[in-house]
Amino acid sequence: MNSRELTQRAIHFGHPQRLPFMGSIGKTDFSGDVVAIFPEFSLKYWLGGGGTDEWGCRWEVDPGFKDMGQVKNTVLPRLEDFETVTIPDALNPSRYAAWEPILARAEREGKYVVLCNGCLLFERAHFLHGFENTLMDSVLEPERMRAFLRHVARYHLDTIRYVREHFAGRIHGYRGTDDWGSQTGPLVSPRVFADVYQPVYAEVFAAIHEAGMDVWMHSCGQNLALLPLLIESGLNVVNLMQPNVFPLPRLAELRGRVCFEVCADVQATLPHGDRDLLASEIQALLDTCCTDGGGVIESTLDRMWLDAEGLDPEIAALCHREYRSRDPFRRRSNSKG
Repeated sequence: MNSRELTQRAIHFGHPQRLPFMGSIGKTDFSGDVVAIFPEFSLKYWLGGGGTDEWGCRWEVDPGFKDMGQVKNTVLPRLEDFETVTIPDALNPSRYAAWEPILARAEREGKYVVLCNGCLLFERAHFLHGFENTLMDSVLEPERMRAFLRHVARYHLDTIRYVREHFAGRIHGYRGTDDWGSQTGPLVSPRVFADVYQPVYAEVFAAIHEAGMDVWMHSCGQNLALLPLLIESGLNVVNLMQPNVFPLPRLAELRGRVCFEVCADVQATLPHGDRDLLASEIQALLDTCCTDGGGVIESTLDRMWLDAEGLDPEIAALCHREYRSRDPFRRRSNSKG
């Protein structure tokens, strides 16, 4: 069973022989079962450094910090002007010109390839329109907000179309980000989410599935009330880096319905570097999120997390060793043998 088959079985509860794990999510590498691939952007804002991205959002990073920073301008002050927002040309072949050797190697090595394409809907909306404006207009102008989200979604739909036409069967997952939770709950009510956001997510996720790919999404914060709606819309894999905000045992409510991509809590556990605490949390995550058939992918820590959170690189190796030693699928495979 190669890396691609392992990952697909973990996602779709098909009894993988061991626990699959990510390589880097900030760059393309072949260290894991899952290889990330990226369209060519003018600015990969999540790597820090600041600058203006291709949507016109100006990123600034505070001195002394290595995180992605914050958007400091408002491209779209008035929601009614949303059609003036220029959508990047996702059908431009130059965005994908470097992919062929990456995909050829991934095929030789039997890797699962996930296309990482930045923020999905909510984050891009508030990067353009402002955070408070976006939350308020989701309540006050739901119809216009849905139209704005569909305008934003054209970028993803065009990317998916290009992949389907030129790389069919060679890319296995499509990954985006939308942080939907605060420390205590979701940023919008489930009712507002279902009315305004869910229909557009469903359209994008359906296109991903029709192109033969799984839907991956990173989403930070206490978003438990919204995750069932995202799963209903077609979400296959959710990356959660703050599982203790739920708190962790509540993730069992979603076990068997979605595959979790997890490491350990980036707020409460990883910064301390306590081996016993990390080992205990990793075991709890496996116990809570795994089914007999799958449901977990290990999220390995790379530069994005280590730099942004100021973590000791040894923490990444420690977590990986703990996941390998506690792999529930390998144990079950060995017991059957």
